[in-house]
Amino acid sequence: MEEFLKKLKINKLKCTPKRKAVIRLFLDEKRYLSPDEIFSLIKKEFKKASLPSVYRNLEELCDIGILLKVMRPDRRLYYALCGAKKDAHHHHIICVKCGKIGEFPDCDLFNKKVSGGFKILNHFLQLDGLCKECR
Repeated sequence: MEEFLKKLKINKLKCTPKRKAVIRLFLDEKRYLSPDEIFSLIKKEFKKASLPSVYRNLEELCDIGILLKVMRPDRRLYYALCGAKKDAHHHHIICVKCGKIGEFPDCDLFNKKVSGGFKILNHFLQLDGLCKECR
């Protein structure tokens, strides 16, 4: 938790009770969550929480690298905790059964020339699979 709170401070975001609760929720759940799930869980602790404030906090935590957006086949957006210790470039693998998120650092895939003379500025790679426990 301390590492994530430091990241908030470094990025000039306040360590509000709601932001701490969202981070704690992901640490406890250890899987991706939908904004609706997060809202219903946060609402228990913060009676005045609103869905727009949950979305706003999720996006701010994504912007600074604490959370990542997960795209699922149901075409809904989910969020997950990004446990990468450094700000190094990395990608994620998601267990399609339990929702656990894994990371892998190596990305030599896009360092080669792309046809059409494109220069890659950014990319997003998400792999879906089964974790060790779900296999």
